This record gives sequence, structure tokens and C-alpha cells, in this order.
Amino acid sequence: MSKRPSTLIMQNQALPQNLFKFGFILFVFFSPFSVAGSQIGLAIAILGWLLKFTQQKKILWERSFWDRPILYYLGASLVSVFFSYNFRISIYAFSNEWLLLVFFLLVNNLDDLKFSRKLLDILIIVSLVVAFYAIYQHYTGFDPLSQSLPEEYHLQGTIKWRSTGNFSVPLTYGFHTMIVSLVCFCLASFEEQKNKRIFYYTASLILVTANFFTYTRSTQLAQIFALVIIVLLNPKKNRLSQITLLLGYFILIFLIDPEIFIRYEQFKKPEDFQQIERLLIWGTSLRIFLAHPILGVGLGNFAHFYQEYLQEPARIFGHAHNDFLNVAVNAGIIGFFAFLWIWIVAVKFFKEKYQKYKDRKIKPLILAGLVSVLAFLLASQFQCYYTDAEDNMILFFIIGLAVAAEIHSTKTKAKKGI
Repeated sequence: MSKRPSTLIMQNQALPQNLFKFGFILFVFFSPFSVAGSQIGLAIAILGWLLKFTQQKKILWERSFWDRPILYYLGASLVSVFFSYNFRISIYAFSNEWLLLVFFLLVNNLDDLKFSRKLLDILIIVSLVVAFYAIYQHYTGFDPLSQSLPEEYHLQGTIKWRSTGNFSVPLTYGFHTMIVSLVCFCLASFEEQKNKRIFYYTASLILVTANFFTYTRSTQLAQIFALVIIVLLNPKKNRLSQITLLLGYFILIFLIDPEIFIRYEQFKKPEDFQQIERLLIWGTSLRIFLAHPILGVGLGNFAHFYQEYLQEPARIFGHAHNDFLNVAVNAGIIGFFAFLWIWIVAVKFFKEKYQKYKDRKIKPLILAGLVSVLAFLLASQFQCYYTDAEDNMILFFIIGLAVAAEIHSTKTKAKKGI
């Protein structure tokens, strides 16, 4: 008697891992240009993980340094939902936290370092294709859907545009391509094969260019800061060549496109509207927090309270333009400290592991995790990237990949008795 298809699926021990791998191949392929495609990939990977639970009849969970901080953060956020001004809006906003599963999916299922590098290579190649388009977009303003980018992205007094890649706004694309460029630079720093090293360095600088052409100040500053950190943490023998490479690049890009830092000129004029507007957002957000310090106003309710606490007519925004202040407003002081704890333990973990490991295959992934967190911490002071699905996913993907590689390496050494 033939077995039912459902029985065959349950008995196929390789299926869960194959679904997981296929899901993440889709994720990295679509990540640079389609949030829907990347989330479909995640859904397939989650299906594989759930199937593994079912087959083994137990919950498989790899302990990590983020378990408790994220649990406390989610708990604080959920409490704020129940006491929120608008429960329906808050519960919908809370549902977006499912993207944290990107990290846990990788930590609990990724045990193949070669596959990790394969995922990164796919991500880099697709990101490069989008970067070439973004660079072309910078000079032409071309958009495949509307034929032209919105006029607000036209740089006044020039014929150039703020690139958005395949995303809707420059900030989202700037953060995404910044993270991938940092990964490239980390891989190049420890790559022994000359051809691959040249490829990763070249890819990194092309992606840096695409980020700069978004004219997003937060990601430009975070990009430069993180590259400096990479150079300082690299072996001394690499530093001179990397400093020379980066200085040469910045001089060249400035000669090619001297307007690259044109948006910083606004800070010369205190009366500039954009500068005043950002201070207005932070000041109003702080007033909301001080009025609701314990539990916050509830996730998703920022825009309503922002309008209520504004002291002068201005545009209405949906977030605080600072991830930490945004969490404080939404989830109160408890949520703020839980959110802060997430990033403190991440920096501590990666710093300790980077100093510990000598393996040139693991070390660049740990460094990529560290500088991705540091770049986020700087960029997030001026914008909300955690709440942006595309940027949230790529950040947790790189962090999860690095932690999974470290866990796998530790287990391998334990089996060998090292």
C-alpha cells in the first residue's frame, strides 16, 4: 500500500533543511530590490523550520546572547500595545516584529559555512546590479515605473537626483547598500585569493558610491565611520593599503562628483528648514515621551500624538527620526532600556568573538556583524531604520549569519576536542 504524500513529506529528513536553504536563497536574491520577494523567501525558510519541529517532535532552539534582551523588548512592546491609545493600530504595528525571526532562523538552522558564503555572494552580486542602476539613476532620474523619480529627489541647482535603487525612498536604499558594502569590505580584508579580494574591494566601493548617491547623510556618515572601524580592527599589514585605497577613492569620487556632500552645506545656515524640522521632530518626540514615560503611547500611535504635541504648524511624521527615541515614545522607558540592551550585548558579543578568533573564514563574518551593528547605531540617531522592513531584514540577516557561523565553529571545535 502506497504512503500518503503527507506521510512521505514527514519522513523526508532532508526536506526541512532544503526548504530553509531555498528560502534564504530567495531572500538574498530579492533583498536588494523586492521586500515582497525576500519575505516570501523567509516564509519558506520558516516552513522548513516548523517542519523540522514536527519531524523531531520537539522545539529545537539554539541559545543565543539575544534571547533575553529580545524577549524583554517584545514583552515591553506588547504591554504598551494593551495600554495603547489605539489597540488595533498597535497590534498591527507589533506584528511587524516577526522580522526578528530572520536572526533566529539563521542561528537555529545554518550550520554550513560554505552555504553562508554562497548566500553572501548572491547578495553581493544582485546588490551590484542594483547599484549600477542606482548610479545611472543618479545622473538621469530614471524610474521604471513612473519614468522619473519624484521631483523632491531632484538636487536643486544640479541635473542630478538622489538615487533610490528599486526602493521607494533614498534612505531605505542607502542603508541597505551601506550594510552590503561593509560586508564586502570585511570579506576582502581576510580574503587570501587575490582575484576574490579584488572583487570584494571593487564591489564594496561601487556599493559605497551607490550609497553616497542617495545623499542620505545618516548612512553616508555611518558608512565612513564603519569603514574607519574596519581599518583600525584589521591586521596592521592591511592598514596602509586600505587607507590608501579609501583615500584614493574619496578623492576620486569627489573629483567626479563634487556635489556629493552638498546636503551638508545646509548646516551652514541655522535658519535652514530641514535642520529646524529635525530638531522640531526630536523636541516634540521628547515631550510625548515625558508625558507618557512608563508604557509609552503604544506602537503605531506616534503620528496621532505628534500632531497633538506639536507647538507650531508643521508636517506630520510617523516616527521620531531616531530609533531609540522612537522606541521610548512607543514603548516607554522599559521598552527603551530593553531595546538599548539588545544593541549593547550585540556589540559586546562581536567585540569579544573578534578578539578571540584567528580563523580567517569566521573572522570576517564576525567583523561584518560588529560593524553592521555600529553603523546602525550611528545612522539610527538621525532616522528610524529599525522600523523599515527592508533595512531591518538585511541588518538581522548579517548579524544572524555571523552568530550562526560562530556557533557552528564552536561546535565543530568541541567535537574535535580543540
